[in-house]
Amino acid sequence: MASIRDIARAAEVSPGTVSRVLNNDPTLSVSKTTRQRIHDIADKLQYQKSSRKNKSIQIITYASRAKEMSDPYYREIRLAIEAEVKRLNLSLKRTIRIDGNQSEVDLAKIDKAGAIIVVGNFSRDAIEILKQRNKNIIVINNPNTPKSIDAVYSDLNHSMTHLLNQLGQLKLSKIAYVGGYHTIRNLSGEPFYNNTDVRYEAYKKWCKQQQIEDISILDGWDKEDGERAVKVLAKQQSLPEVFIAGNDMVAIGILQQLQYEKVTIPDEIKLISFNDLEVIKYTVPSISSVHIPVDEFGRIAVRMAEERINNTRRIAIHVVVEAQLIERNTFKSNT
Repeated sequence: MASIRDIARAAEVSPGTVSRVLNNDPTLSVSKTTRQRIHDIADKLQYQKSSRKNKSIQIITYASRAKEMSDPYYREIRLAIEAEVKRLNLSLKRTIRIDGNQSEVDLAKIDKAGAIIVVGNFSRDAIEILKQRNKNIIVINNPNTPKSIDAVYSDLNHSMTHLLNQLGQLKLSKIAYVGGYHTIRNLSGEPFYNNTDVRYEAYKKWCKQQQIEDISILDGWDKEDGERAVKVLAKQQSLPEVFIAGNDMVAIGILQQLQYEKVTIPDEIKLISFNDLEVIKYTVPSISSVHIPVDEFGRIAVRMAEERINNTRRIAIHVVVEAQLIERNTFKSNT
């Protein structure tokens, strides 16, 4: 794009003169011929006045305020976004919550943001509608985001398969998966449909390939769901060698119920979770977990938003962030 200096060089005048002519400064004393020459050159070089950039970012989430406060996953994403917004000298608009409890959402607010960051499993149609309102859109942790829209997430199919292969190499074959379904929402916050979790799909496929029993319980993502799963399997006298929990809260429930059942961990049963949030470092024993870098999701999303705001990138990208197993006391591969 042409600059003031480019026009000044072609018109053989000073950059200051060009600036004052293009800004219609009435106090400038310059001939009509020079004034017209500057405008003609500006048109020829397709000069565009630089407008003040809108550096505001709006979060759109389907987590209620209470959910965000109680669930470490959503809380860590928000804290990471807030910290990166501050570091980059951007601003954060009031969060739009589409949780099914709100009155009708005013989508006009989205138009006024420099960029929007979407947190939660919204339908593809919902994401496309949001893009129509604001083209500077970044979606966090939704691998099903259209390729034409920016997204940041981890490949949980790969992470689960890699973990299961590791367990298989240790001759562990009685493996249970405890998790839930992902609720996909529309822009009214209403459940659109329940989508089978990618971790479970990878687990189910692996069990079939290895010709071993599928021991899965998909009741939900809370601590109580983990406790309930252990009770069910203990009553059936079919406790596994390894529990894999879909998230850390489920893992805490599994751990507490196994301890109630007088099971020694990891000697009798091993436990591995997903997410690796701060809370599980302090359980006794500490829980091994596949680290999903939700804080990085937040930071990367803000940096992607800044690129869009500043027009330094115009093509959509999907950033796939590595997820690593962090071994603690409920599972160690070398023991």
